[in-house]
Parts: sequence; structure tokens; C-alpha cells
Amino acid sequence: MNRTSCYILKREHLAPWVEKIMGEEDVLAPVLTGEGKFAFEYLKNAKDIRLDYPTTMLPPTQKVFMPAGETVVTWKKIDGRTVFEPAPAPKRLNVFGIHPYDIHALKVWDDVMGKGRGKLADPDYVAKRKNTAIIGLDVLAPPPNSFCESLGTHIALDGYDIMLTDLGDSGYFVEVATMKGLAVFFRASDWESATREDFILRAKLRAEVAKKYPKTLPIPLEEIKDFLEERIQHPYFDEAGKFCVGCAKCTIACPTCTCCNLKEEPALDGKSGSRVRECDSCQLKCFTKMAGGANARKTPGARFQHRVFDKFVYHHGMPASCVGCGRCVGICPANIADPVKTLTLLKEEVPHE
Repeated sequence: MNRTSCYILKREHLAPWVEKIMGEEDVLAPVLTGEGKFAFEYLKNAKDIRLDYPTTMLPPTQKVFMPAGETVVTWKKIDGRTVFEPAPAPKRLNVFGIHPYDIHALKVWDDVMGKGRGKLADPDYVAKRKNTAIIGLDVLAPPPNSFCESLGTHIALDGYDIMLTDLGDSGYFVEVATMKGLAVFFRASDWESATREDFILRAKLRAEVAKKYPKTLPIPLEEIKDFLEERIQHPYFDEAGKFCVGCAKCTIACPTCTCCNLKEEPALDGKSGSRVRECDSCQLKCFTKMAGGANARKTPGARFQHRVFDKFVYHHGMPASCVGCGRCVGICPANIADPVKTLTLLKEEVPHE
């Protein structure tokens, strides 16, 4: 499509639309778990979808593109030869209700795993990306620890096939940005074209939410890289590292973390097996361990410093690899993962408390 098309979907028509999609393809969407938390799960009932969620425990990026224990290759011995078989082609998937900051995170994945790698792009990722429709959802109530507005990730202007905005009683403003999105949206049974008043209301809601983010970076985004490089040996990193328990939760919860490990799982008979991909983390002691016992980042402080630099200095297709979702803030047991807190303390030269 050369331009976007915009429609209004009445609130009562949302579940029937999702149900129609589910009849043909898988739908991954936010639901309320038994623990009272929100998570992206494969829908079994269209009525379970919760588009009023603040944020999810884990990002949808890993759920879709690097699920735990994913088999990428299987092998077996036939007549003395080892025959490899790639994983089956991914099914068509619709990720429904993904917030703008997680859509921005996909740009990092594309740079590290996809088109940014050129001929070295991961074929499994490329296939999944091609077969996945991104149905975004504007944030109208920012998550409690978020600072997306400081990073410009509170609004997504591209990177999606469809973008929804809850207009209240009017229903959902639906912006269809791609042919893939058009095929998904036209499964809805009833809709109408958006009016000028609908466009004005969406713009108003987006402007209002930009003022509601609870946290703000203490340094302008364009200055953070130089600011941190001048403090690469700052003692704060070692001080904060003393509190780190090495749980790696900050990276597991981060929507832009793409590090993974491959392990071989042979069958007991030695005649077959599989190669499995699993998430890895730069916050684990063994991550940079090399032959002979050498380790580039031996201390928790060195690993903590690397994480901060990875998000704000080592750019991966974006001005910063942090999208400001705040998931790491709420999940860190040592209270050190918050990027806003880290930059503030470095700026004020205040020790960790």
C-alpha cells in the first residue's frame, strides 16, 4: 500500500473480528493470568483478550521470535549418513495489541537478526517476521515505570500492519498500513471509514498521553552516548554491581535483548537429536567465559556497565536500544536496573543506595 487507510471499528465488533482471525490463523494477545498479571498468550477464546493492559511481564518479542527451548534443526542417522532437517516453516501469526514501545523494539531485532544482517540474517527469524502480522495498540495509560516519551517510543509511526487507538465510546480507530494488514482487517464483519473528527480525537489522545509518562530521562537522548563514554570507568558501576544477584531478569524482561545460545540434545540411542535455541544473558558470569578460563567481564559491575552501554551506546538500528518500557525496573530484586535511576546517579555523582 502506498498510503494508509483508516477505519472505525465499533467496540462490540472487536471480539467477532478476533474470533474470525482465530478461525484461520493463530493469535497472540494480552490476557489476564491467574496470578493477576498480564501476559501475551495464544488465544483460545476471543473474549479473553485484554486491550486495557498496562504492560506485560515479558515482552512479546521473545515470545514470538525466540521462545524458550525452540528446536531449530533436527537430525537423524540414515544408512550411516547424518541427515539434517530444518524446523517446519512457521505458521501465520497475528500479534494483537502490541504497544508502540514493543513495536520499536522490533527495529532492534530486525537490525540484529533480520535485514540489518544482510546475507547473514537468521533464516528462522526472517521467516517468522514474514509470517507475522503486527496489530499495534496505542498506549493511553502509561505503565508505572515507563519513560517512553523521553525516547520517542510512546508513538509508533511505522513497523506495524495495523494500529488501533481506543477512542472510547466511538470504538477503535483502525489504521491499516500494509497489504498484510488489509487482509487481516477485512475479516471484520462491520466497519466504517474514519472521519475528520476521528483523526482529531486520535491526535488529541496521543498528545495527552505523552504528558502522562511517570519518568523522564535526566539527559537528552542525543547526549547520552557521549555522557556515558566519558564515564566508562566510573566507580558507580562497580558499586551498583555489588548489589546485583546475577538473576538476569533485566535482560529476560527486555524487549530488545536478542542474545541466545544453541545447544545439542542428542537422543539416548545416538541416532537422532535436535539443536535447540534458548535465551542467554550478558548478565550471567559464564556469558563471556572463553577457552582457558579467560573472562572479559568477570565482575557483576563490569556486566552491569555493559548492559547500560548496550542500551544507550552500542546502537542497534535505533538511537537507543532501550525503549523505555520499564519492565526491568519492576523486576530487578536489587533495585539497580532502572536506566533513569542509573543516569540520574551518574549525573549527580551520588553513590547507590
